[in-house]
Amino acid sequence: MDVHPVAGPIHTWRDFFIHLTIITVGLLIALGLEGVVEWSRDIRLEHRAESNLSYELQVNQKTLANNSKSLNTAERQAEANLEVLSTYKAKHHADGNLKFYWEWNTLSSAAWDAARETGAVALMNYGKAQKYSETYAQQSLVSLQAASYIRDVYRSAAPLEGGRRISDLQPSELDAMIADVQQTMADLNFLRDLSDALSRDFEPDGASGRH
Repeated sequence: MDVHPVAGPIHTWRDFFIHLTIITVGLLIALGLEGVVEWSRDIRLEHRAESNLSYELQVNQKTLANNSKSLNTAERQAEANLEVLSTYKAKHHADGNLKFYWEWNTLSSAAWDAARETGAVALMNYGKAQKYSETYAQQSLVSLQAASYIRDVYRSAAPLEGGRRISDLQPSELDAMIADVQQTMADLNFLRDLSDALSRDFEPDGASGRH
């Protein structure tokens, strides 16, 4: 911002104060205009961030609902696997086939990450920013637990890699496999509990109520 003095010589104190007043008013106007531009930019940044967050949470809500249905299918399959393994351990024959199933779609946090990096979150009122923060913190817990659950599924299936069958397993391998399937079910249930809590955040009275 450049400020140029009024052209012409100053002969009296009256001229001096006139020139000083002109410069002061000019500065105030310039600063005011600059503030308006900055305020307008902040408003646009905040509105754009909230629009992106609203859309992202709506998409995540639908994704989470589909993931929950997939967990139901995976739980039934894990229960069936445990029954097959337990039966084989007791009777040395398998009633059914082992199947290892998982399906999980990632929940996005791109809009939240962008809102923090651009400073848009700092422009929101505290209550709104806090609710967004809590929702995305819960979403992060869900994603971490989903990763643990998926690792469990692969660990449970590992003894059968290379075309091995249940009859090829050593007793210790069978016991480990049963324990791994049980751990899968425990982590799956924990994932469902975390997902249910996140789903409540997505309801109108939760963080997604800002949609």
